[in-house]
Amino acid sequence: MNFKKNPLLLQNLFELRRVHSVTQRQSMGRVFFLDDKMGLCDATGTIWPVNLHKEAAIEEINSGDIILFSCNIKRNSPQNLNEYVDNCYLIEITRIIKKTTCLAPWQNAFISSPIPNSSFLFPDNSISNERQKNTHFYSSPASQRMKVIQQRNRCLERTKAFFVNRGFIQVETPTLVPSGGVEVYLNTFTTDYIDHRGKSWQLELPTSPEFALKKIMAEGTSKIFQLSRAYRNQGEISLQHEPEFIMLEWYRAGASLQQIMHDTQTLVQTLANFIGSTTELPKQWPQFRVDELFKKLININLAEVQDRDIFYAKAKDLSFSIVESDDWDALFYKLFMEKVEPYLKEQVVCFVTHYPIQMGALAAQEVEPDKVQNSLIKKPYVERCEAFLFGVEICNAYLELIDAHNLLVRFQNTTEKRPSLKRDSIFENAMQFGLPPCAGNALGIDRVIALLLGQIEIASLYPIPFLSQFPAETVAKE
Repeated sequence: MNFKKNPLLLQNLFELRRVHSVTQRQSMGRVFFLDDKMGLCDATGTIWPVNLHKEAAIEEINSGDIILFSCNIKRNSPQNLNEYVDNCYLIEITRIIKKTTCLAPWQNAFISSPIPNSSFLFPDNSISNERQKNTHFYSSPASQRMKVIQQRNRCLERTKAFFVNRGFIQVETPTLVPSGGVEVYLNTFTTDYIDHRGKSWQLELPTSPEFALKKIMAEGTSKIFQLSRAYRNQGEISLQHEPEFIMLEWYRAGASLQQIMHDTQTLVQTLANFIGSTTELPKQWPQFRVDELFKKLININLAEVQDRDIFYAKAKDLSFSIVESDDWDALFYKLFMEKVEPYLKEQVVCFVTHYPIQMGALAAQEVEPDKVQNSLIKKPYVERCEAFLFGVEICNAYLELIDAHNLLVRFQNTTEKRPSLKRDSIFENAMQFGLPPCAGNALGIDRVIALLLGQIEIASLYPIPFLSQFPAETVAKE
């Protein structure tokens, strides 16, 4: 390692202890004290303990101060000079070149303080861990965070390469749009654009880039993808949700839902191999139809309960959470979450396909041939699938609805339920102009990366998580 090119990394000092030398070296770190021993830390890790030469102690040093210093690498105890023992070397600071005083305590409740404490060194109040016995260099909370952030960055770059190598065009769409989305259960952030005449135009942040990408597909593009900022308002903070996140969305002209599912499986497997995920994924992901899951797990035939009252009569005794005021959608979601999702959690990974048409959004309706009438029979389901990884939903894929009249009817039904939803007239015009037959997927790439890395929550991937911007316990978290 070339120390001269990286003069301010504490890890370089640790590595250079392997070479016994009296040559003065320079580095920078934040000071901390444990058991009256001095240590130094930065985002690469922590060195502890560190000796402060008596001639360097002219200026008072406090925990939290940042110092630029010169040092020697010295043997801490008499050893066979030909034998390397990791903790027989010690950093001795000979001169403090510059000091920046820590003026206030760390107040960010969501991000751990970069100043180590005893629990970081010995979380179980022991020194049983072999690495803790044999080294004075540790992985600090800051270095652990930076490692995860770097892994996410690499995964995003690998995702881009995955699609570019398959002939997709990467596009970038706006985050100020006339309509953030027209879905009953998603809430948008709103703002205003004021033009030079003083006229105000209400805009929203997109819940996904779907409308914008389909406008591009209507121009005749065959394969596009985007890693886009997406925004969800009103309580979207939990282990798997952040108000602002990265959405991966892609479209293939002339593709089937099965082709999009193949893309999804190949991408997730590629990322798992790329980052060295410890959980082996099956070579072929199982597929379950929603209607078959309801029939198998709770003995409900969804085709026979299209009427809300009939559905309620069948469902009311299956869950304590079901109440008389629940509409059809609420009945479905409660049963799905309580009765179906536990079964999905038993699978390592799987696809769930053919949701009821009430959950159709912009997916094409499922049809089957009527051999007697030589026509197509419309079924009460749509060509939609979701993938579940370790029991967590990671994507929402459609064989896209291209019938503009059908789309307008669905939008009208949705806006009747929620009149506050905004519609995008240019998108609706593009659909009437003609969207080519295509299939697409919206995948929560941050959620996938977190799951593959074994992270409990997606916020751990972000340099500045949403809650880290507010004082402790002021913003509610689910």
